[in-house]
Amino acid sequence: MDYLKQFSIPFKGILDGLHEYEFELDQTFFEHFEGSPIDKSKITILMKAEKQSSLMSIELFIKGWMLTFCDRCLTEIKIPLESSYQLIVKKAEGESTDPELYHIHPDTSQWMVAELLYEYSCLSVPIIKAMDCGSLQNPPCNMDILNRIQKEENNLEQNPILEELKRLNLK
Repeated sequence: MDYLKQFSIPFKGILDGLHEYEFELDQTFFEHFEGSPIDKSKITILMKAEKQSSLMSIELFIKGWMLTFCDRCLTEIKIPLESSYQLIVKKAEGESTDPELYHIHPDTSQWMVAELLYEYSCLSVPIIKAMDCGSLQNPPCNMDILNRIQKEENNLEQNPILEELKRLNLK
């Protein structure tokens, strides 16, 4: 059995109304996507689908964590992921140019949502991956690296060339 087949929902023959689906994504899921920015993780996605005659309104609620390296101190950290998205799925041929509108062929009976779950999980990854070390009691940070960064920042503030550049009045 293909692993990603479990990430499908019925589309043809489903009754109108609200339907909820829950998906658990982990390292095994993300290994099926080449070059994935997410590796070790545990993500839960709740999909609420409001089915109407020829379209489905979908809300995705993403919550979980992923292991990555801190952009500041390069220590491995567990960052939380939490976001929500809305989109519309419509029975139609061809592709939509609207990123929030998905077209599904009218004859489709099972909608494979693995790629959709992957894309929205990746969108949930913060651009800057860092911990707020000051607010944590036992931060996982590499304090040696952070102290070196602080020292270099202090040296920049005391740089006489930088001080002269600040005094220039360029208008």
